[in-house]
Amino acid sequence: MIKFINVNKKFNKDSYVLKDINLEIEAGEVVVICGPSGAGKSTLVKTINKLEPIDDGEIIVDGFSIQDPKTNLTSLRAEIGVVFQHLNLYPHKSAIQNIMLAPMKVKKLSKKDAKDRACKLMERVGLMKKCDNFPNQLSGGEQQRVAIARSLAMEPKIMLFDEPTSALDPELTSEVLDVMVSLAQSGMTMVVVTHEIGFEYNVADRVVFMDKGEIVEVGRPPDIFVNPQHSRTKEFMSKILHIPVNNGNIDSVNGM
Repeated sequence: MIKFINVNKKFNKDSYVLKDINLEIEAGEVVVICGPSGAGKSTLVKTINKLEPIDDGEIIVDGFSIQDPKTNLTSLRAEIGVVFQHLNLYPHKSAIQNIMLAPMKVKKLSKKDAKDRACKLMERVGLMKKCDNFPNQLSGGEQQRVAIARSLAMEPKIMLFDEPTSALDPELTSEVLDVMVSLAQSGMTMVVVTHEIGFEYNVADRVVFMDKGEIVEVGRPPDIFVNPQHSRTKEFMSKILHIPVNNGNIDSVNGM
């Protein structure tokens, strides 16, 4: 579904944002990308639909190389839903109008069909009673759920999440994560940048640990959290989990 082949991106000739990235994400897989600030996590996610260009290498999405000038990038982007920490909802439009807009403009749905789809999605994210509310009348968690519904309105094959809960308090974070868990359980291909340990451990198929623009280690959540192989991964996990790693104590993570 998504394949990175020797991908590099530089700030300048001596400073890499992404270095020698090789990674393959299968259809229906949930992959979480974690690592310290400045590791290149967000940049990696943004290269998938070419919001961030790369200097060399190749990225293949759903069988199409995004570097190939013959690839219809607009059509490909329509298959990729994106939810960032900054919501970018239209403040002058209601929640349901925010969701209806792209299907009408891009996929040429009629107003009735777009509204029907939007209503189903508002129900799916638990906000059916707030369809007519404007963004400033919604909590941060509600706004983020509208942003997810807006992305789903395009019926994407892939969903990208870049720290969607980083600006939310714990209770609102839980609302958003519940929707993301539901998406994962439905079989959606997901690439998620997050430090929400419970989501990473219990929902991800694989965890990618990055540092200084490089992929340091990739593995199943128990392997990365409890028994990482690389010293840098061990150091990072010890700090964020506040427990020693390599102790086989999976339950200490699973309860988060």
